[in-house]
Amino acid sequence: MSEKQALNATFFAFKKREKSGVLLTTTIAYVLISLLSFGLFAVLNMAALGDYFSWYVGVIQSSAGGAVDQSMMTPPASVVALGPMMFLFQVFYYILLAAYEAACLRWLIKGEQKGFFGFSFGADTWRVYLTYWIWFFLAVACGILFLVVFGGMFGALFAVGAAGGDPSSIGGMALALPFVFLLVLVVMTYVGVRLAPAAATSIARNRFAFFDAWKVTRGRFWGLLGAFVLLWIMYVVATTILYGAGGAAFAVGLMSNAEQLSGDPSPEQVFAAFSQPAVLVPLVLICAVGVVASFVWIIALFGINARAAALALEEGKITAEA
Repeated sequence: MSEKQALNATFFAFKKREKSGVLLTTTIAYVLISLLSFGLFAVLNMAALGDYFSWYVGVIQSSAGGAVDQSMMTPPASVVALGPMMFLFQVFYYILLAAYEAACLRWLIKGEQKGFFGFSFGADTWRVYLTYWIWFFLAVACGILFLVVFGGMFGALFAVGAAGGDPSSIGGMALALPFVFLLVLVVMTYVGVRLAPAAATSIARNRFAFFDAWKVTRGRFWGLLGAFVLLWIMYVVATTILYGAGGAAFAVGLMSNAEQLSGDPSPEQVFAAFSQPAVLVPLVLICAVGVVASFVWIIALFGINARAAALALEEGKITAEA
């Protein structure tokens, strides 16, 4: 893809379509379901969460005093028991995220909207969820490979040094480390971009087809890489401006309540200071606009991958199963 095509890919999710507002309503539904889920989790585990915060504050206060109370280092039994519930909630959340991505990709690729505001826990959702697991295991494999390669090189380097080896050999091995790191980074980037539309490919083909993404991205590596880089640059610039301006307004508001925070303020004084409109409004705005910016970035990312899969369908690189 040319530079113009890369730009089109970046904004593919936001192009005008026959029916407008589908991605917006799907995103709002996802946010509401997520908030309800977090709220339900908090209600069901209110006592354990309260114990956790009390324990955490106690550890911080103990550390601030200079002498750490060893009895505070072990969390309460209720906090430890919270682990399985948190694991189950995390599983549910990623299934919900998979349903959201499947709904967006289905609309972007096929123009279809199923279920509740696009949410359908059917085959597409489980294909995307399985894609998450494949990415997870690939990340673990890459991490192991990274440790083996660089662990071996560092080990050899120290072994040669400890044995009183030739300084030029040691210097050569040390100079080779950055190049090996760069090579590994290039390979990981190449493979990551080539497989990036894996979830979109499965949605387009109506079956799980993670590694068919390699066919989808054939001849499109540079265009996809350009679209991803452009999206990242836009996000970094936008969030830097947002958090810079919002952080400055927040700091000004906080300074206006400096008297309440001077010395050793009580929790009530801290709460009162942060509850002032001059402090609270910028903080809420930063969070709200930051969430919106994050979802715009996520949907744009879906759009890049969806466009690659849709073009692959048109070109016959992949076919959709009935």
